[in-house]
Amino acid sequence: MTSREEKRVIYLGMAINLVLIIAKLAAGLYAASLALVADGIHSLADLATDVIVLWGLRLAARPADRGHPYGHGKLETLTSLLVAGLLFLVGFAIVKKALACLLQGPAPLPDPYLVLAVAGLSLIGKEFAYRQTIRVGEKLHSPALRANAWHHRSDALSSLVVVLGVVAGRCGWPYGDPAAGLAVGLMIAWVAFRLTQQDLGQLVESAVDPEVRTAIEEALAAYPGGLDWHGLRARQVGREVNLDFHLLVDEGMSVAESHALGHRLEEYLRQRLPYPIRVMIHMEPAGGRDLSRLPAQSAPAPAPADRASASRGEKDPPAPE
Repeated sequence: MTSREEKRVIYLGMAINLVLIIAKLAAGLYAASLALVADGIHSLADLATDVIVLWGLRLAARPADRGHPYGHGKLETLTSLLVAGLLFLVGFAIVKKALACLLQGPAPLPDPYLVLAVAGLSLIGKEFAYRQTIRVGEKLHSPALRANAWHHRSDALSSLVVVLGVVAGRCGWPYGDPAAGLAVGLMIAWVAFRLTQQDLGQLVESAVDPEVRTAIEEALAAYPGGLDWHGLRARQVGREVNLDFHLLVDEGMSVAESHALGHRLEEYLRQRLPYPIRVMIHMEPAGGRDLSRLPAQSAPAPAPADRASASRGEKDPPAPE
């Protein structure tokens, strides 16, 4: 179920967007400001993404079932991708309109005071929404909330560009307003591209960021008593990091003892790492052979030499005669 904190920031963003949509479109049409109308359309897209994010988070929070034994975490990534797609369409439409206005020649300058007042209100409101949403998104490691936060930030920046366009017009450059609209559209399209890049990376099972992998390796290195491991793999699934690795244990350790060690290590990693994780540990005997990798009816071969130990200075043991 979607948490109360997630709902609070989404409803906050929706309330701010409703006020700004009315203010921007009304003032933009009255003052004949293309940049402000474009900014109002951007806020309308923000409201639509708030609804999409709320819907996506509810679906992603459903527990695992028979049809989805690994849960529904990727639905959150798909939600973020939908937000990015909508952002791109909005940016494209604004760029197209702005270019048409620039080609038509100078237009009457909009009422500067009305445009500046509404744009200033939008800048303050959307930056506040960004800070609240990104705080919760980082805390919960939610890609959908992070995407929505950057949607708020892009709206705040577009309002700043509107202000600059009005100032340019008052300083004698008649193309300031449509130029500001063009800049808003390009800015929105760039944010959409970056979000799409991140979301597609998750959907095609890309590795986690180097910072996340380093944090995992440092946690393994700091385990009390030391560990000998290799083959670490980690990927992002929604807000959860899925990781697996091979852990070398003493050949004389019983199945029950190695199972208990695995549980202790999983709990240690969950407490040590600052994000939700799902861990899969493959136990291997530390005698230099990994029989699970051998094809059927083949002679044993030495284990791969890509082991890493917590000390990072320990050499691989020689293969038995």
